[in-house]
Formats: sequence, structure tokens, C-alpha cells
Amino acid sequence: MSDTLFIQFYGKTNSGWYDLCNGYSDTWDFCKSKGDFLWLPHVQDADKWYDPDAYGDQPLPINRGTAYVSASYVNHLYQAYIWATQYPGVEFIVGGPVASERCGDGNGWNSVHFKVEGNLPPNLTLTGASVESLFGVPEFSGTWKLEIPENVPDGSRVYFSYTLENLCYWKKCPFCSIAQHTLDHARKREEFGLEFKNLQFNGHKIVRLNTGSITPEHIRRILPNLPKGDDIEYRYFMRAAKAETRALREVVKQMNGDLPASTLGFGIEFPSDRMWKYLNKGTRMDEVIETLDFCREAGFKVNANVILGWNNLIDQDLKDLETFMDSLAENAVTSLQLRWLFAHPYTKIYEEYEGVDDSIRLGPFYCGFNVKVDDHQKKMNLAAAEIIKEKCEAKNIKLEGYKNLKKGNL
Repeated sequence: MSDTLFIQFYGKTNSGWYDLCNGYSDTWDFCKSKGDFLWLPHVQDADKWYDPDAYGDQPLPINRGTAYVSASYVNHLYQAYIWATQYPGVEFIVGGPVASERCGDGNGWNSVHFKVEGNLPPNLTLTGASVESLFGVPEFSGTWKLEIPENVPDGSRVYFSYTLENLCYWKKCPFCSIAQHTLDHARKREEFGLEFKNLQFNGHKIVRLNTGSITPEHIRRILPNLPKGDDIEYRYFMRAAKAETRALREVVKQMNGDLPASTLGFGIEFPSDRMWKYLNKGTRMDEVIETLDFCREAGFKVNANVILGWNNLIDQDLKDLETFMDSLAENAVTSLQLRWLFAHPYTKIYEEYEGVDDSIRLGPFYCGFNVKVDDHQKKMNLAAAEIIKEKCEAKNIKLEGYKNLKKGNL
């Protein structure tokens, strides 16, 4: 075993598929020339991610050297922090989506995803830089590769990422942590080899096309070339706006409807023209309905994300919500995820909302808070939740998150 490690995490989800946080795929061969890869399981139960007692029993094969850690979630970051205290002879360099960029008020290192409270171990470095920039090679200059962890059984469903860019071109949603800051280490793939088509794995592959929001250019350049088959499907986020829908129509026509299996994620947030204006969504209800109807006609699956916990709902918003749900064709939305508003540090929501007492922390990393609202707004949000539940049942939409939301916040 080399004294240089490249650590990635994976875990089995509640849905039964394996989430592979493959942060080194873009530089696989280069990393392999410098050291050894190490796949490690992360805390399996998401309900325990913020429980410090769930961490620590994860030994490393080296006592001296350098460990590069790809952190997709804050629990990966916390595990690296634990290691840094346990292995003082190892230099830990942590990057990846959750580490993101240095920002904040100048008091130490803070990310768009969290604030650091107190001092970090001297052998723990957080960076927003890519592996390429750390080693001084051009971005996306390698061939994308992935080796499935040995502990993932043949025949499993695996979920992994193919990075298009680490940006979000819209960047206007006031609750989104990534959208609030300009990345010093912006990465954008110019050539799309789609090398995962050569992945040797006897199982089902779920490929996340990784970008904050897929662009019309991405749609036109990438979608017609995606490998198709019974053993592969795709997931990506898209704005329900005119330019994206126009591009999608062009591609569907070009391909004569012969599309790869795909699930499109849409940030609906709260379906009201007034609320969409407040949230800088840049779209209107008729555009969103048109997009969702087209996705149904074309055969795309749709995952809609709706947020509750707003402190400014009015009666008209509830009427608009009901109109929106009534306007949906049956099966236009495959699943709807209902979530309570979370305030990330440095966002507009963080500045304008109050939080419940149990703010979210993991060790020295403060991640923000679930918002709280007054009794009137709690009643309004509860009424919205009930409308959504009733309409999802009528429209044959799988509703997720309702029970947790009712139990935890409403």
C-alpha cells in the first residue's frame, strides 16, 4: 500500500441501490500513478449522519503520508476530521462538492455549505481546488474511469456521477448554497466522451449528469449521444423554462422519441407565480405546466421538489397551488418530494429567517438550520401540505417526505 491514498465513499441507500461518490473519475489514471484508491463505506443511515457517535470506527491502512479525500456530503468531511485527530502523521487534503470554496467573514475557512466553528487540526486542509489543479495538470485532461468497489455485489443497482460542470448557470435561488458564490475553481467539461459506456459491471447503472442545472447547450449536445439500454438510466436537474423545453423538444424530435431512460428533477419550490417571483425562479405557471406535460408525452420520468416552511404565504398562494396541482395531467409527475426549508449559511434565506433550536452541526462544521415560522404561517404551510397530499393521491403521484415533514415541523 502506497503512503498516498485517494479516498472515496459509497453507501447503500434505503432504496437498495449503491451511491458511489466517485470524485476521482475524471483523473483516475493520473491518481493511480500517484498512489492507491481506497473505497470506504460511509454512515449508511442518513438519520445518523449528524450523530457524532456514528463515526470513528473506520481505520486507515497508513499512519504516515497523504490522504486526498473526496467529500460529497458533510458526513464525509466529518469523517476526515475524525481521521485527522486519529492520524497526526497523515496530511489530509479534503476537496469535493461539500468542501467547495473559501468564503465568509475572514475568520478561518468556511464553505458555501457550512461554517467552521473553532480550529481544525493542523493536518487537515480543506480546498475547493480540483485534483487537476492541485497537481498542475489541465482540467478534464484525463479519461473518465470508474472501478466499482469490491463489496458491491454483481447485479446491484449503482448510482454514480459524470461531471458536466461544477456550476449552476442560473445562480438566483435564494435558498441554494452553491448559487450564492462564484467559484474560483470553476470546471466545465468541453468534450463529452461519455466514457461510462465502457464501464464493465454486471448490474444496473444510474448516471447522474452532474451540473447545478442542465443548460440548453447540454441538452442539444449530450442527450442525443447518451448510451441506451435496459441496464442504464440517467438523472439530471433542469429548469422548467422556455429555452430548456425548446431544446428538449428539438432533441426528442431529432431522436424520433427513441430516448434513454431518464428522470428529470425540477425545483418547483412553491407553485405560485408570486412565490416564483419572490424566489427568482424566472418562470411562470403556464411554462412549468407546458414543460411537465411535454416530459410526460415524451416518456421522461419527473421528480418534482416542493419546499414548505415559507414565512410569507398568502391565501392566493394556496389557490395557485391548487390550480397548479389540478392542471397537472395524471402521471405528469412521477414523484414529488416534500421538504422543509433549510437555511444554509451565506444564503438570503439564512439572513431573513429564524431557526429552530436544534441547528445542524457535525463536530466543528455548522451547516445551518431548519427554519421556523409563526403560528399563522405554520397553518398556511400545513394547509399547503394537505392540498399536495390530496392532489398527489388523485393524480397518481408518489409523494415522499410528507410523514417526516408532518412529524418534524408541522
